[in-house]
Amino acid sequence: MKWFAPIFALVICYAIFFAYVVSSYDDLPLRLATHFNLEGRPNGWMSRDGFVEFSIGFCTLMPAFIVGVMSMTGWIPVSFVNLPHRDYWLAPERRKATSALLLRYALWFACMNVLFITGVHWMVVQANDPIHGVRLSGLGMVFVAGTFLLGTGIWVSLVVQRFNKTDAL
Repeated sequence: MKWFAPIFALVICYAIFFAYVVSSYDDLPLRLATHFNLEGRPNGWMSRDGFVEFSIGFCTLMPAFIVGVMSMTGWIPVSFVNLPHRDYWLAPERRKATSALLLRYALWFACMNVLFITGVHWMVVQANDPIHGVRLSGLGMVFVAGTFLLGTGIWVSLVVQRFNKTDAL
């Protein structure tokens, strides 16, 4: 049951991402701005298909990398793991349970990454709106990036807080 919530949440996050990519595809021009300077003016372009392929690839590979790296704690050398009270948590009698706990944390972080990439995709779609001119909203980007950074900070503090305690899993 401990696995249900993060896996379900990740499936929902991916469903939101893919639904938005599919529904926004026709709103994108054939050549769109994908990189912007600090004033929000475009300085890099991609084809629509290239951008969609990049978004899908990044949204698939980044969370998979996070989950993959965090799931390796069960078999990589202990010295490669940076964790509070590492020797306690990775002792042979606790290593499997610790690895499972880290994997659950990784699944939650993967959810945040998928939502962040969805937000960036949304920002690029909005920036390429022909009615308002091609321009990235600085306030929107601060919101998307700031929310992700805040969530990451909370996630890191929860992981550190959990592993600072040396009690039973």
